[in-house]
Amino acid sequence: MASKSANASSLKVIVITIVGGLMLFTLPTVLVLGLGMLPTFAAMMVDQRREKYTTLCVGCMNFVGVLPFVARLWSEDHSYAKAFEIMADPFAWLTMLGAAGLGWCIYLLAPGVVSMGIAMRIEQRIGRLRRRQRELVEEWGPGVAGALDNSEPQDSKSAKEGRDS
Repeated sequence: MASKSANASSLKVIVITIVGGLMLFTLPTVLVLGLGMLPTFAAMMVDQRREKYTTLCVGCMNFVGVLPFVARLWSEDHSYAKAFEIMADPFAWLTMLGAAGLGWCIYLLAPGVVSMGIAMRIEQRIGRLRRRQRELVEEWGPGVAGALDNSEPQDSKSAKEGRDS
């Protein structure tokens, strides 16, 4: 038990060291990603659910908005000057924050749209089942639908009523 805990903590130290080392060599990228992904960090702070749906929606869309500028940084000149130039561009901010806003829209609108779709499918299924029930009633009679059998002779009905009263 103790060795598993020691292995897990040593693995964390190794991963943190590797990620920290990579961050040192890619600081312009870290700058663009860190500032561009601020809406995701805000969503992460606000999201109280265990499933983290808000963080997932906003984070994925925000990353899609940041990715072209990271690619531009990598393809043109991976320097602080280029990173600051990208972060000074209002179009870059509009793209990054707009993509995060789309993530928020998806998070807020998706449950309603999905529930409408499910309700429509249920209504269609109910319609199909009622149509099938009518076909079965036509073929087998009203007893198949759970209706009372009214074919009982009138004499036996009046005899039962006389006994009950």
